[in-house]
Amino acid sequence: MLNIIILEDQAEQAERLSRMLEKYAEAHEGFTYNLRMYDRSVPFLTEYKCDADLLFLDIQIPDMLGMEAAKRIRQLDNRVMIIFITMLTQYAIEGYSVGAFDYVLKPVRYEEFSTKMDRVCRMLAHQNTSMTLEIRTKEEMRRISADDVTFIEVSNHDVLIHTDSEVIRQWGSLKIYEEQLAPVHFVRCSASFLVNLKYVRAVNGNTVMVHGHEVPISSSRRKEFLTALAQYKGGSR
Repeated sequence: MLNIIILEDQAEQAERLSRMLEKYAEAHEGFTYNLRMYDRSVPFLTEYKCDADLLFLDIQIPDMLGMEAAKRIRQLDNRVMIIFITMLTQYAIEGYSVGAFDYVLKPVRYEEFSTKMDRVCRMLAHQNTSMTLEIRTKEEMRRISADDVTFIEVSNHDVLIHTDSEVIRQWGSLKIYEEQLAPVHFVRCSASFLVNLKYVRAVNGNTVMVHGHEVPISSSRRKEFLTALAQYKGGSR
């Protein structure tokens, strides 16, 4: 079941997309979805709960440009797939700067729409083999792919979740993340650090290099960590 949102101010275009989704579902057994529709960006952004799989986003919404809306969405949710709806390819190309998955040109044709949806379904099937983290900070609810997390540390009762581009601070326990992320190759290397083995570049004495950061390895966890790392690199885990 996919959660799909259409953000389009032109009622005719929004209904056109809605009918195409119905047609696609009729032609593809097993494809089911929930649909929500908005005609303005501000209500959508106010209500958004990081629960969408796919967003059709008009590039020109009266109360906010679609590009600006996409930037705000990406601050909250780096997982949702965005397909821009536009009349000009130049805007579509700019959309890749905010991680847009694709674009469709108005007036939308079903053949093109169906091809895009085939790609969406294949990509989401691949993503669903990984794990998504829902992170509640003091300011907001965030949703990120576990695959984007390089390591997690605990400091003064705060959990710091490191990605390539930012550090997300959350109150909580490292043990909860350790249990949740064990199936996707996260291993504790000390009392305060949980490492994504995908990003380990080297082990030097009592430290491990993780995506440009030196992280300590405690003597009590060294053997277990190195065993897990060897299994991961060897493909047996």
